[in-house]
Amino acid sequence: MAAHAALPGLAARLLALLAGGACALALRHYPLGHGWPGLLFAILLPAYFLLLCWRPACWLFCVPALLPVLDLAPWTGWFFLEEIDVLLLLTVACGYWRLGAVAQPAAARLSPAARACLLLCSLAWLIAVLRGVLPLAPLDANAWDNYLSPYNSLRLGKAWAWSMLLLPLLLRDADAPALRRYALPGMLAGLAMVSLFALWERAAFPGLLNLSSDYRITAPFSAMHTGGAALDGYLALSLPFAGLWLARARSRWQAMLALLLLALALHAAFATFSRGLYLALAAAVLLAFWQTLRMAPGAPRRPAGRLPVRKLLLRLLLAGLGTGLLVYMFTVAGYRGLLAAVVLFAASFVLAARPLPWRLAPASLLCALCLQGLLASWWPDGSSLQGTGWLKGPYFLFLLAAALLACALWPDKASGKGPGRLGLAMVAWAMLACNLVWIGWHWAGPPALLPAGLVVLLAMLMLSNARVQAPLWRLDRASLSIAGAAGILLLLAIPVSASYYATERFATTAFDMQGRLRHWRQVLAMQPADWGDRLFGMGMGSFPATYYWHNPGREVPASITYAEEDGSPGNSVTPGNRYVRLASPGYSAGYGELLRLLQRLPVQPATRYTLELDARRTGPMPVLQVRLCQRQLLYAQACVNIPLRLHPAPTGSPVGAWQHWQHYEVPFDSAWLGGGSWLLRPPVQLELAASGTATSSVVEVDNLSLRAPGGEELIANGRFTQANNYWFFSSDHHHLPWHIKSLALHLLVETGWCGALSMLGLLALAGLRLQGRAARGDQGALACAAALLGFLVVGLFDSLLDVPRIALLCYLMLLCALLQPVRSPPSALESAPP
Repeated sequence: MAAHAALPGLAARLLALLAGGACALALRHYPLGHGWPGLLFAILLPAYFLLLCWRPACWLFCVPALLPVLDLAPWTGWFFLEEIDVLLLLTVACGYWRLGAVAQPAAARLSPAARACLLLCSLAWLIAVLRGVLPLAPLDANAWDNYLSPYNSLRLGKAWAWSMLLLPLLLRDADAPALRRYALPGMLAGLAMVSLFALWERAAFPGLLNLSSDYRITAPFSAMHTGGAALDGYLALSLPFAGLWLARARSRWQAMLALLLLALALHAAFATFSRGLYLALAAAVLLAFWQTLRMAPGAPRRPAGRLPVRKLLLRLLLAGLGTGLLVYMFTVAGYRGLLAAVVLFAASFVLAARPLPWRLAPASLLCALCLQGLLASWWPDGSSLQGTGWLKGPYFLFLLAAALLACALWPDKASGKGPGRLGLAMVAWAMLACNLVWIGWHWAGPPALLPAGLVVLLAMLMLSNARVQAPLWRLDRASLSIAGAAGILLLLAIPVSASYYATERFATTAFDMQGRLRHWRQVLAMQPADWGDRLFGMGMGSFPATYYWHNPGREVPASITYAEEDGSPGNSVTPGNRYVRLASPGYSAGYGELLRLLQRLPVQPATRYTLELDARRTGPMPVLQVRLCQRQLLYAQACVNIPLRLHPAPTGSPVGAWQHWQHYEVPFDSAWLGGGSWLLRPPVQLELAASGTATSSVVEVDNLSLRAPGGEELIANGRFTQANNYWFFSSDHHHLPWHIKSLALHLLVETGWCGALSMLGLLALAGLRLQGRAARGDQGALACAAALLGFLVVGLFDSLLDVPRIALLCYLMLLCALLQPVRSPPSALESAPP
């Protein structure tokens, strides 16, 4: 069967030319200036083109790797047409050009049921897009930079369109070996980059160990500038594949790299403080645990008896006791006590699977106590040391004991694992236990002795594993991987769950759920009652505009639009001059969230700058707030307020005096902004926002300039002649005007019952296929099922499909789940007549 049997060669070449032309047109208008990201994109795109020419199947790696991180909207201001869209246009152009060449054998196929589901989903998608975009609005400056625009339907609809355009390429390239060779490493690479980005954001803003701050990371997802759960959805989709890599690790170094990636990804997940993501990860783990307990059809069954159940219960009991003691240790002795207890448990886990020379146990214990006492007495007092931290006695001696234990257990073919080395390991273990108690005493005093003693007792109990008739675990790669993953999970989960902000988040769960239910009721109340809207939806991407105009609370969310002078009589400004219009929020209940216009600037610390702008307003309100802040996307910090005060109209001036432009020039000092080390230097952004009273009001700004002492201009597109180029915006806290906050309700409201039921059928079919493959021992299918389950759990409380790149990743994963191997043609002997 040819890969393009359903796609004639001429049509494929025509689509390739159209995609190539669209790519060239997008690059012609793309804002490549103002900062390093545009230069990076200009280098990346030709390199990707050459890679596709060399290895066409490499798109299976590059798309999942770059999909989460190739997001330059905070620099360029473009969020309707994004960088990943340009990359996908190039992918389609190169891929379809090859499809139009000589027929190639297909790598995968779709069943008739899958084709029917995809056809129904495509029809529902097309109807929803048309209902959202029609009637066509004028293609003005606000058509492609405003969620209130009808063309927001195209922004959301492009995810499904991309998935359908990539489907012929999947059928050509995505057999099982290619998915293992390209797609899985691509997912892991994307997860690694997102996790490193999250680690940097935590370090640069609140601090890695500052868990009391209410700062919530956004990583590279610019779509979170109005809230949402793009990062949560991505982590739910990608984290199970880190576990898959760990399960498939073929060497010690692969396992160590997989554990490192899992640690980084789990840190990013816990740093979101998202209760929905925590629930999603728990659901994914439970699914994997349940599936591993099942037996594949036709596989040999265990003999009936109580041993497997008893062993499982004992393992769970031991894990529960260890977790409880780790929590107890952390509440008393903090991070240091928790880390020491985890290290001691890890040492016990490894030693318990060795044939320990128990006859040497008394001598080993005596030797350890003598060596510990000698070193502790010789070690200088911490107050006399120039350094602090690990140089103090208990910490340094604990590290020394851990290093001694590692040396004793390190594989050595020459000396093997004789009684001498195992005896040395027992000495090191005893020193670890002594220093654990000392660390607890040093950190918290006598209250830490009880939890430290209980930890040591449980660790001693673990050492007896090898002496029982049926050991609970053996020292193989699988048990080490599970133990390592569990240790990382506990090291991250316990401090985060005990932090002030996480405790507050969990304490307000019921209250927040009531607010979410109230919002869902309002969403349903805003949906028109006619049969067309119920059956086919209000239109894709129509919710922000619907909320703006028809919300039951009569709230007026803040807005940012671009306008042009109309040349009316008495207007001294040149007709056609473009400017930005900032509207303050109007909330009858009180304060409304501001909408901030943003641009990243290369500011130097302790430097005098001069801000210039023209502004006008139609009354005494709103107030124009202008400041420079350290900001990634949401949650500004360390701001420098620019002392700008708009002048009132002169006394005795006519009524229209408010409508004339007034020029302002304000010098100010950048203070601490732009300082810090290169790697951990927080980005600095200029913010403009209109703040008014309970009634929405408008201030207009033009000719914005920020000059350095040498006259260098820092602001790009300050005259707004290119509309939103280089300008972005954010709503830091109030996100309900932008999101339905439920995946199912999002589908029901925007695509109607037709779209919701067709997507439900697609999910059910993919789930059944994955369940069957996982039951036959396919670990990749199990990881994919866990990823989709986690995504749906996050979607219980957030409308994830309103983020195109996350929706596309989900659709591609569904398509991969539906792919089936191509039936091999019958051989000549089978087809010959008898």
